[in-house]
Amino acid sequence: MKRTITLPLLALAFMAATAQETVIYDFEGMDIGQRLPMSDLYNGHDTESEAVVAADPANPQNKVLHVTNKSWNTLIELDLGQLASTNITEDYRMLAFDLYRPASDGSYKQFVARLGADTIYADAGFYDQGQAEAWVKKSYFMSRAGAPADKLYMGFNSNDAEFYVDNIRLVAVDYGYDFTDEAQTLRHHAEQAGKNIGVAVPVWRIDVGNDNLEATQTVFRNFNMVVAENEMKPDALQPSRGQFNFGDGDRLCDFAARHGMAVRGHTLVWHNQAPAWITADGYKNDHGYTRAELLKIMEDHITNVVTHYKGRVKEWDVVNEVLDDDQSIIRTNPAGYKLRESVWQTVIGDDYIDSAFVYAHRADPDACLFINDYGVEFQGKAKTQAYYNLVRSLLAKGLPVGGVGFQCHLTVGEADSAKFSSNVKRYASLGVKCAITELDMSMPDPYAAGAEERQAEEYRKMAEVMMNYAHCESIVVWGVTDDMSWRQGSPLLFRSTLQAKPAFFALRDVLKEAAEKVATGIGCIPAGTAASPFVDVYDLGGRPVARGILRSRVQSLPRGIYIVGGKCVVVK
Repeated sequence: MKRTITLPLLALAFMAATAQETVIYDFEGMDIGQRLPMSDLYNGHDTESEAVVAADPANPQNKVLHVTNKSWNTLIELDLGQLASTNITEDYRMLAFDLYRPASDGSYKQFVARLGADTIYADAGFYDQGQAEAWVKKSYFMSRAGAPADKLYMGFNSNDAEFYVDNIRLVAVDYGYDFTDEAQTLRHHAEQAGKNIGVAVPVWRIDVGNDNLEATQTVFRNFNMVVAENEMKPDALQPSRGQFNFGDGDRLCDFAARHGMAVRGHTLVWHNQAPAWITADGYKNDHGYTRAELLKIMEDHITNVVTHYKGRVKEWDVVNEVLDDDQSIIRTNPAGYKLRESVWQTVIGDDYIDSAFVYAHRADPDACLFINDYGVEFQGKAKTQAYYNLVRSLLAKGLPVGGVGFQCHLTVGEADSAKFSSNVKRYASLGVKCAITELDMSMPDPYAAGAEERQAEEYRKMAEVMMNYAHCESIVVWGVTDDMSWRQGSPLLFRSTLQAKPAFFALRDVLKEAAEKVATGIGCIPAGTAASPFVDVYDLGGRPVARGILRSRVQSLPRGIYIVGGKCVVVK
């Protein structure tokens, strides 16, 4: 019996607009043992690689295509039949299929698809193709082809790949959405999933006092968390010593309060954008402050700012970008780290970080206090390990570090979901939250065919990791529209016209899927979590509700969303 064909995840979001799919091959009408050609891009038909109709390894009643690759650039050749007379990329946006990998197959393979001679998709790198020994839905945005073709070629570049495919289909989608319908917004699905979806707002460009403007509505309808892009940084809040300018920050907080949004504070201590009366460039102590004087300056700033926003700002980036980019110290000291030689570090010493957290916690004990940095997202990098070492060291000293921020200023091709997942997973055992705090995804060539679709896929990969873990609560995108970004390469979710890009819909799909999992009690399952008859129950804020109760008694708790044994569970 054939599995039910459903729209791939990236298409689900478009149901409110237009979504249409055409199945090219489901193999049910073919005979077991029947072969399809395998085409080598450079050498014609390859006789060593094989694509053979076989029984479904998970359900022998189904017929699927079993592929074994023996040479690079060798793809399955599919006859398009009636579709051959048109350029399918004019009518369809995605190529989708179901994938099954044996456990013996490698984790990283490069997916490639061609329409005739035109490449319509090629991974920028080698990505995890999903869980082995299980069917996984895959979907890829296609680049435009130059002309009609009678053959579609697809597969995974490898000399030794083995995989099964089924339900190969084309999906047409429309990128329109109506933000007055909450079910079409990011915020709706994030809140249903128990997550925060945030955005950095340039208060000087977006009038947060006028709720009738399209830009302002785009923010409060799609996001349930905001952060000031620049207006709450040290140079903006205290341009002259002892003279604080809270106006723009207050306006953002008032805007958030009107619309039930959380506020992140960014940032209390940073070498960059420090006021000139402290340092000219973030590194020089050109005013000759002593350690005691600079500590007092830091204490006064943190105390005044955090006290002013107490109860209105949910979480603070206490220190920002404190690590040096060169972490070669890891080679000789795997538990080590090297701090950036900023004015704070050189004058006060490494323990300026300790003091900053103590001052912030003293001013608002209820705020969640974060450390925040860039280039620390993917496991395997020295700076990533150094960041983990630093956080662990701070916690070992009893400092009130409640969250770890990963900026995620990325370029298309850099997102590695497997390495990001393995990195954030280990912070759960430290008892801290993880957040993507400044996400954007620059495109090397925004005008190239398929560039926005690849950007969308990178957004999706990062967001999916955050949905998988209960201690990962927030994703913050660093800016509203491309023209407002500090980066080149159109890195955000909306064009300058406020038109939503494919990345918006990809992110919305991930949030929607997470919300659906929560509704069915499946969501937020940390990898490796073992089932037990006894579980601890927490609310979404991480506060204990019940400890060591029988799993069967969870549904007797009051209605709400809980973290139970490491996953989100809805009690109705």
